Amino acid sequence: MQQTKGLALEVRLSAYIDGELGEAERSELDALLARDDDARVLLDKLKAGSTFGNRAFEDFLHDPVPLALVRQIKQGGGISPKLERVTTSNLPKRSVRVLPRLVAASVGLLLTGGVAGFILGSTANFVEPAGDTVASPWINEIADYHRIYSRQKDHLVEVPASQAAHIETWLTSSVGVPFTIPDLTRKGLAFEGARLLVANGKPVAQLVYRDQEGEIFAVCFVRGGNEPPTDAFSGTIRGDLGFVSWQKEGTSFVFVGPSSAAGLQDLAQTVAAVI
Repeated sequence: MQQTKGLALEVRLSAYIDGELGEAERSELDALLARDDDARVLLDKLKAGSTFGNRAFEDFLHDPVPLALVRQIKQGGGISPKLERVTTSNLPKRSVRVLPRLVAASVGLLLTGGVAGFILGSTANFVEPAGDTVASPWINEIADYHRIYSRQKDHLVEVPASQAAHIETWLTSSVGVPFTIPDLTRKGLAFEGARLLVANGKPVAQLVYRDQEGEIFAVCFVRGGNEPPTDAFSGTIRGDLGFVSWQKEGTSFVFVGPSSAAGLQDLAQTVAAVI
């Protein structure tokens, strides 16, 4: 059990909420709460902050992770010197644990106060590095398709790679986008074949590749799309999948593969140059 006597009331009440106090100290706080309105208000704020923080963290875990951030982590960029100046090494253990709850409680109160738009806007600007975007609706559907089809052993594709000429004719007429199947053998990817998908109500071509370890990659493209025309490559991650998307001549493209795979953007750029 924790001993919090002498610490700030916020810290003591946090331990009280977590059930980490001994019977004597808990009884002391029960008596305080029974007679002190301010203490009860503070307890309610901490409880609300804890609930808000847990929900926000759960939502955060399901948010797409920008590829730029993943690359920085893989490259060992380390922690920014500016961040290293702010530490919790000198704080009591309980104080370190209560900080997230206090922050969440403060955010909850601000949201209640009517400045949600400002907070959400600021947060969005903070977590999204330049050049990365949240996956668009059609890419979300591609993610669902890829997770299902990539697990198929005997029915990975509709038309096998041996019918490459037919694939180009079939998908060009179906999707309305003339293309050439990219040869990625020098990149370690073997062409397996193709599928015709539907995303956002439009036909989508999917060219499927497999690497030497059996991992599945795909190039998907749709005529038009929701994104504005741009030559920039945009990366994002959704769970176990990584995406690099781009626009070319009125067509939206995305290259998809395991989020753990290195060089997704390099592969996407190779595809964009030849497709």
